[in-house]
Amino acid sequence: MTHLTRLRGATAGGLFALGLLVVPVAAQPAPGTPAMINPAEDLLAQDPGTERGWFDSIYFTSALEADGRNIGVLLHTMTMPRVFGPVIIFSVTDETKGLYKSHMTQISPNEYSWDKTEFEITAPGLRWTGDDEKMSVSFEAPWGAIEFTLEAQGPALAYGGTGVFPLLGETNYEFALPNMATTGKLTLEGETLAVEGRSWLDRQWGTITPRPDLRWTWMNLIMPDGEVVAIWNALDSKAEESWATIMREDGSHEVVAVEPLARGAGDFWTSEQTGQKYPTSWRVRIPAVDADLAVDITGPASQESFLPGGHMARLEATATFSGTYRNEAVSGRNYVEMIGDWPR
Repeated sequence: MTHLTRLRGATAGGLFALGLLVVPVAAQPAPGTPAMINPAEDLLAQDPGTERGWFDSIYFTSALEADGRNIGVLLHTMTMPRVFGPVIIFSVTDETKGLYKSHMTQISPNEYSWDKTEFEITAPGLRWTGDDEKMSVSFEAPWGAIEFTLEAQGPALAYGGTGVFPLLGETNYEFALPNMATTGKLTLEGETLAVEGRSWLDRQWGTITPRPDLRWTWMNLIMPDGEVVAIWNALDSKAEESWATIMREDGSHEVVAVEPLARGAGDFWTSEQTGQKYPTSWRVRIPAVDADLAVDITGPASQESFLPGGHMARLEATATFSGTYRNEAVSGRNYVEMIGDWPR
């Protein structure tokens, strides 16, 4: 795989500015602009920043098939050392049977290791090793387990075209390996299944200061022709940013505005555990690529993960999309992540 070249010492604001609600056309990186991330190196643990909201995160979402059933899997580990210790989130959605299971737990820093010399993450029940071309990951929860192999197919997506962007004024680094062929075993409530499909791996670090008014929605879309789309819609009481990074099959990138997702959100669900409201359907419009898409959660509406007491609540849900993209009919499976309470 061809690795990207990182530029050190630049700032997110110096690359492009996310305006209120839109990303200006001028924000797009010039052809040949070097990326500020390197997938081979940046899977390793990052040196912590000094900001209170500094974090380090890696996760993958999988669209799998097993015995004629559509199954979604999410595994996410992150740490925000000045706010909370390491956390692991694991969820499985059997979309066909309407079953959802979630496990979210904090890990003692003494039992958690994310190496800085080679990619290896270990914690109770977790072992995740490999590189940006091939990974092995196993995790065990009280109700299930996975043993997966993930192999990258194609280039990495650099969010914002360079891999660094301002998220409501705070600098974030992020890249994805959006097409990872996935095989292995899934055990779910005592049943072991051979699974295969595709995973989207996402690597992010930087600063997101926790605050009550912070909300965001993230979506990943893979089009039938191979184009991939990563959507960010982040807002607080002062600003809203709604944009997408598109990567074409040849690895070139395009950064475009997305209509704020709340405008097309519907079918709200309220969690009995946390009291938070989340939409379960969206109308996603991306004018620059003539996209008009319906996104709908599949499986149970209640795909919420949280720590005891309702802390760190989030929706991490399997979904499908359909509609038009570049004036062509499209459809597929994807994931939606939502943070914060979303009133009607």
